[in-house]
This record gives sequence, C-alpha cells and structure tokens, in this order.
Amino acid sequence: MDDLRIPIDPAALSTLRADPSKIQVLAECGESFRRFLDFWHFVDQETGEVRVLGGSLWSGQLEFIGAAELEQRVFYLKARKLGFSTLECAFDGWVMRFRDLNARVHLFSRRDDAAVELLSSVRFGLERLPEWMRLPAEQDTTHVYSLRAGPDDRRMAKAYPADEDTAVEATCTHGHVDEWARMRNPRRVWQAIEPSMAGSCHFVTTGMGPTNYTSRFWRKSVAEETGVLPFFVDALKRPGRDEEWLRRKWMNMPAQDARKEYPMVPEDALSGEGDHFFEGEELDRAAEETLGPSTGIDGRTYVKAWDIGRHRDAAVGTVLDVTDAVVDLVRYERYRELPYPALQRMIEEVHRAYDGPTVIELNSAGEAVKENLDLPEDEVIGFTTTGKSKPRILAGLKIGFQKELVRYDARTWSQLDVELRDYKIPDEHVVQDSVMSLAIGYAHAGEARRGSRRRGRILRAGTW
Repeated sequence: MDDLRIPIDPAALSTLRADPSKIQVLAECGESFRRFLDFWHFVDQETGEVRVLGGSLWSGQLEFIGAAELEQRVFYLKARKLGFSTLECAFDGWVMRFRDLNARVHLFSRRDDAAVELLSSVRFGLERLPEWMRLPAEQDTTHVYSLRAGPDDRRMAKAYPADEDTAVEATCTHGHVDEWARMRNPRRVWQAIEPSMAGSCHFVTTGMGPTNYTSRFWRKSVAEETGVLPFFVDALKRPGRDEEWLRRKWMNMPAQDARKEYPMVPEDALSGEGDHFFEGEELDRAAEETLGPSTGIDGRTYVKAWDIGRHRDAAVGTVLDVTDAVVDLVRYERYRELPYPALQRMIEEVHRAYDGPTVIELNSAGEAVKENLDLPEDEVIGFTTTGKSKPRILAGLKIGFQKELVRYDARTWSQLDVELRDYKIPDEHVVQDSVMSLAIGYAHAGEARRGSRRRGRILRAGTW
C-alpha cells in the first residue's frame, strides 16, 4: 500500500494533532489487519463479555490472519469453536475502515437472520473503535451499514440471504461467504455471486459431507484449480487443548461425531454430519494396493453390474475382478441422460470385454434394458431391488470393506469414492447410483466364480 491514504473524521482532527502517535497507529492499521485487531471489540459468545480480539489471539487464529494477508481468495474450512467467524467479521470491518476506497462488503449466509447477525457483528466492532479511528455512519439498517469517508468515498457492508435465487446487483471489493456448505445449493449460490466478486473473497464454513459441492471445490482448490487458497486448522489450535484432551473427547463421542466436531485433518472436517454407513478408515484401506483400471484378462473372472437409474438418476456400471478372494474394481462407467439404445450398446461392449456375467437391476427401466440386450440369456442376471434385498447387499458390501475384501482406485474413480463416503441411511437425499452398482456386483461375486467353473475352465486349463 505505497499510496495508502487513510480517511479520518474531521471531528477527530484536534485529537490527532494533540497526539501524533495516533496518526502512526492509523498508518499501521491501514497496512496490517493484525494491528487493526488490537482495537476491534467483539462479544465473547461463551462468556458474554465484550473483549478486544487482538489481545488474546490463539495459534489457529494467527494462522487465519496470515492466510488473509497472503491471499485474496481463501477457503477457510473450520472446526467449531476456533473463532474463525469472529475473525472474518473483523476482516470485513477492516476492509471497510482501512483497506478499500469505496469499499463494498457483501455478507452471505444461508438464512436472512444469520446474514443480518453477521452485519450486526461488523457494525458492533466498527462502532466501538476509538473515536479518533471511527468514520461517521451514513446509513444504518438491518441489511445495510455504510460509512462516509469523504465526498466521493462511501463504504458499505450489505447482508444477503444466500439461496438458489440470490441476486446481487453490484460488485463487491470483498465477499464473506458464511457456512457455504450448509446452503441449500452451494453450487448455484457460487454461480450467482461469483461474478460480483471484484476483489477478495473468503469462504468460512464447516463441512457437510464428502459429496457436498463445497467438498469438491475444496479438493479442486487443493489441486490449484480454483485460484482459491485452501486453509484448514486442526482442532488443537486453541488454548487448553492437547492430545490428551482430544483423546478424552474422542472416547466419549461416536467416531463420526468426533471427526466432525474435532477434526485433525481436512477429510475429518469434510466428513459432515450424521452417521455414515461406511467407515472412512475402511474406505481408506480399500483404496490401497488396487489393480486400478484394467482391460479383460484371459483366465480371470469378472462380474459386471449396472444400476440403470430412475428419473434423472445416473446409469452406473461397475466391473469387478472376482477371480481371487479380494475383489477389485477394474472399470467404472457413469452416464447421465444417455439414450437407452446407446446405454444398451455400452452394456454389450463391456460384457464382451470381460469374462463373466452381467447383472442388471430390473427396477424402473432396467427390465426393458435387459430384454433388449443382444447377449446370451444365460449370461445376464436380473436383480430386483426391494426393501429386503437392498439392505442385504449393502450389508454385504459393508462387511466386504470391513474384512478388506473390496478394493477400488479412489483417485481414478472419485465419484464412487465420494458416494461411498457420503452414503447414509435413510438414503433418500444422497447420491447412491455408484454405491448400488458396486453393491449389486459384489453380491454376485460368488455366483460369477461358480459360473466360471461350470463354464469349463477344462477347455482353458484342462484341470476341471
């Protein structure tokens, strides 16, 4: 900020002339968000006290500040009770007071009352700055708070409830997107507000499961594909917390809840709420030492399973190498809105490429697809998903993961991986096409092996 100019309220001129050290403080705050925090007041939600934020910063909060001063766009993936939301509201106030000429700060939250509360926190801090540091308020409503910094310099913060129909009429110099993962449709919200982000943007959110759009955005950010810095601080970056404290917390909570509440790695924070059907650690092991993508190999046995999908669901096909006790995924196909004739041709192609039966889920359009396949009838198995059969095959797959009998390449087939990690019961609101295809295939592994022996390995090996 070589050309930094800091506006002041004319009413403060006499105070500043009487104490030139205050002018130096203004210059320091203009250059440093960290210095500004020495004058920022907030209400401690745990004690109800009004405190100065800069007086007792935790190690995790100092890392937050470092990221904010380093990058324009930051994705703060947070655990609870680390003070990130409080810091972000202070950053909003710093942008308004010091950083930007004609600053415009947009605060987005999933509900209107939550967005208004964020704005209230910004207003609270700005109004409790020392008198000689304040700027006069020009507009003060539940959704808009603005400061007059000069004849041609108006600085504003505006609260927005963020949903699929969010409409932003002006660009902002800083965007604060709070609890992004909890918004009803995070992808559409970002599409709606991203064009208005002319300057910096901070996402401050807890996780809501591996398949949530924000989790995918996080992984893309880690891969440096979004221009956003992914930032995570573990649960111990707060005074009074150590490994023994964490051990006690984990002992007294279900494993999934402990991961969510007190994450030590980003994947813990992304695990979201609720009890997931498959354990993350078991899925991690399933992704080790895999065969990966593979063409059909003569002498090996495979089962091909297809979940045709209903309505707008995807059609998913999985190919499992079931030759040995450990079953390995070697091919994965997923299509949305593929015409049935084209889908049938794909099923036929996959079937002929791998020795073993093809299993088709018969529900909805599956039965018609099966009847129109140009394949030998005795090589195609129909499977009907019912209230009894579905829990049975899912339980079988879960046991397979527990016993380390199922393998898949999570990096290559990331869609399958996130569906497995996010699968919950009841499952009405989770994407499950890939999970069902895999479960159907695994349920027929034994039948495929028996069929392979009956088909006459005698012709190939001469031993049966």
